[in-house]
Amino acid sequence: MPAAPNADGTPAWVIQDPVRNRFFRIGWLEFELLLNWADNDAGTLIRTVNAQTPLNVTPDDVRQLLNFLAENELLRLDRAADVDRVRARHARLRRAPLEWLLHNYLFFRVPLLRPQRWLAATAPYVDWLQTRAAAVAIAMLTALGLYLVSRQWDSFTHTFVDHMTWSGLIGYALALVFAKAVHELGHAFAATRHGVRVAHMGVAFLVMFPMLYTDTGESWRLKDPKHRLSIASAGIVVELALAGLATLAWALTPDGALRNGLFFLATTSWVLTLAINASPFMRFDGYFILSDLLDMPNLHERAGALARTWMRRHLLGFADAWPEPFEPARRHGLIAFALATWLYRLVVFLGIALLVYFFFFKVLGLFLMVVELAWFIGKPVKNELKVWYERRAEIRRSRRFGAAVLLVLMGLLLFLPLSTRVQAHGWLRAEEQQLIYSPFEAQLVGLPRQRQFRQGDVVLALDSKVLGFDQERARQLALARERQMAGLMGLPDGESQRQLLASQKALHKAEERASTEQRERLILRAPFDGVLYDLDPELDAGVWVKSLQPLAMLVNPDRWVVDAYVAEADLSRIEVGQRVRVRQMVDPPVWRDGRVGAIDVARTTALPSPMLDASHGGPIATVPGPAMAFSQRVPVARDALFRVRVELDEPVTQERLSLVRVRIEGRPEALMDRMLRRAVSVLVRESGF
Repeated sequence: MPAAPNADGTPAWVIQDPVRNRFFRIGWLEFELLLNWADNDAGTLIRTVNAQTPLNVTPDDVRQLLNFLAENELLRLDRAADVDRVRARHARLRRAPLEWLLHNYLFFRVPLLRPQRWLAATAPYVDWLQTRAAAVAIAMLTALGLYLVSRQWDSFTHTFVDHMTWSGLIGYALALVFAKAVHELGHAFAATRHGVRVAHMGVAFLVMFPMLYTDTGESWRLKDPKHRLSIASAGIVVELALAGLATLAWALTPDGALRNGLFFLATTSWVLTLAINASPFMRFDGYFILSDLLDMPNLHERAGALARTWMRRHLLGFADAWPEPFEPARRHGLIAFALATWLYRLVVFLGIALLVYFFFFKVLGLFLMVVELAWFIGKPVKNELKVWYERRAEIRRSRRFGAAVLLVLMGLLLFLPLSTRVQAHGWLRAEEQQLIYSPFEAQLVGLPRQRQFRQGDVVLALDSKVLGFDQERARQLALARERQMAGLMGLPDGESQRQLLASQKALHKAEERASTEQRERLILRAPFDGVLYDLDPELDAGVWVKSLQPLAMLVNPDRWVVDAYVAEADLSRIEVGQRVRVRQMVDPPVWRDGRVGAIDVARTTALPSPMLDASHGGPIATVPGPAMAFSQRVPVARDALFRVRVELDEPVTQERLSLVRVRIEGRPEALMDRMLRRAVSVLVRESGF
């Protein structure tokens, strides 16, 4: 069938294999050879085409066309040798059932519908949606919806956070199914409008995750690339239109189940369409849209061939010809696209491997992860390196020498113990500091009149009338029991009553002592010599304070230390006495020197100060800790961190807490040793089958 002209203006055609539903694009030379093929021999065919056309056909052109047709099984098999050749090829490609399962469980399709008759019957009713007027109206409504949402952006974002629950996830799943069904119908109706048969629709499984799909492969029959572009982009356009209308409806709908459903529909359509379907690096809609915009079928393969040739030319000095003639700017763009595609797929395949590992039980997951890494990443790299090795004689001596030097440098970098520094975050604080707080609710007697205190001095005095009442009541009851005991002398049953009253008197005396001790606890004394900081400005005589309410901070300004929190992987390289360089995160930064004084043997969980917490702007990431009865969840360090005490060489003149970054001159370690140790630790951790 005729196709759109090539980029250089020459005519092109498409060969359709209806058995396998595959399409092959050929140029003018191939078309003329096939047009005059008949039963001619190669010499006659070449003379005929050269005589009838301005083309200059060579025997090599005929040979290449013959190989192309044979490899893609487009030749009639007239001889027994031809049949045997095709059978042998299929035998080589045939896989055992287990091998087929290993390489197809990641992606396979299940056709469910043959919708062509239904699409042809219903297409006239939706043609108005594919007009310019409908597109302009939907675009204006979408813009209005986005504007209204921007006016209540806080409500929109909080709705997203509030629905991160199991019921919310179910709502997102239902919205996703509906949005993707509309997406695929967009492809199907666009294909029907341009006369392309939709062979079937069904469900595709990507890493066991179901996805709807529509088979529009016959769109390659269309001569105009704009028509193919409209079919490829119809799904994204329809889903974005659905997202825009749902956004507007959400902004105009009152709170309730309908508004929640519109929110699910809007967010899933916006996010997934732009993040996944529009990507040209995988064979989703974005790839086919870019292929049609460039009018380049097999874009990934052709760009990849250019990138491989570019690497061979620039890295190894091969004099390979470019696979296709392109303008330099277009060729450079395709090479950059291929490199970006490889990088993107590397990340995706690593993610799929991890997903496979965590999706299945560990033994099977680990096996499948290794298979995926070897098949999708290791095999392409191995094939390219094999070509380099087979053509090693073509590499110039200067490049061989450069490669040898590079390998030596890489070996030194990997195996020589060059890495010495260990970096970590922490805080600078006084070695002795004590938060002053009331042990329970009490009334402040008076404020301190000085800031400096000696050990044992009263810092703050509090009192509790309730404790005073309890103390006085217990004292009076004890006196009453004593008077009663004195009045029992001479009575016949006085001795038995005396024992009861004596026990009651002892009880009240104990209550009096307990109240006295409790009141003494309200006299807050200095546990060491220090200076009072951060006195609550709202405190005054007679003010009642809550239990454990921070009142002030007592600090000994003579001795300051740094508590750094080092990752578990770096702990083995640190020893007591190693030199440390400390940078205070103040403006301007201050540098201090010190030594490692102590290393904790237990992991740090709760951080000692909120200033270290990343949720408060600090440098250490935290996660919510376990829920405690009648209390809030305390954040704990996300990673395995160990406290390292650093003793400073000189006293600190600027007496205030501050965040620091420390650099410890640790024991040298080779990069390969670290990588192997981490790999072994991960294997040990994950080997609990």
